[in-house]
Amino acid sequence: MRRRPTPREGACARGQAPIDNGGIDRRALIGSALAAAAAVVASPPAGAQVQKAAQKAVPKGVAAGPVPAKGRAFFTAQEFATLDEMAEMIIPADAVSGGARATGVAAHLDKRIGESLDPAWRKSWRDDLAEIDRLSVEMFDRPFVKASLEQRTRLMQRVSRNEANPSEAGEYAFGTIKWSVADAYYRTRVGIHDDLKYQGNVLQAEFSGTDVGGR
Repeated sequence: MRRRPTPREGACARGQAPIDNGGIDRRALIGSALAAAAAVVASPPAGAQVQKAAQKAVPKGVAAGPVPAKGRAFFTAQEFATLDEMAEMIIPADAVSGGARATGVAAHLDKRIGESLDPAWRKSWRDDLAEIDRLSVEMFDRPFVKASLEQRTRLMQRVSRNEANPSEAGEYAFGTIKWSVADAYYRTRVGIHDDLKYQGNVLQAEFSGTDVGGR
């Protein structure tokens, strides 16, 4: 089975500094992503109703938080840009298939979170993305999306170094974002067919099983 390049290898192939996250390739993401999928509620409303539904879905007595950016169900413009950039660094495009940005991973997560009725889950996403920006300002005196590629890579290396036992600032946030990105990516046609080369549900011209007629 073909092995997809790790984020480290994918970055190197494009002349970028690698993200050292323990050498985990895309297929290593799948098991955890699918396990997390059972807790995910999908099928968000479509079109212009998304943003209205997101605002109405917040339970009475719970702060609605910042107003979503135009065309978004939940995230502000800065939050969405941070998530989109992190997602592409986690699953970058390569010669085989598009990455997280090409498949609209950030937009998928925006819709999913926007329709959630769980205020704690919604708040956790704001907190996680704010934590990434806080670390970026602390390290480079600028938010994540304003940092250079080399700086963003250094931050990603820092927050991904203790995935098995997160304890430092940004590490829990990275873990949540990483597995959510993987879950969303491997729900898309690109993730399933281009990346995994899924061949199910294909018409067979003839039965290709074992001939047991002579037994």
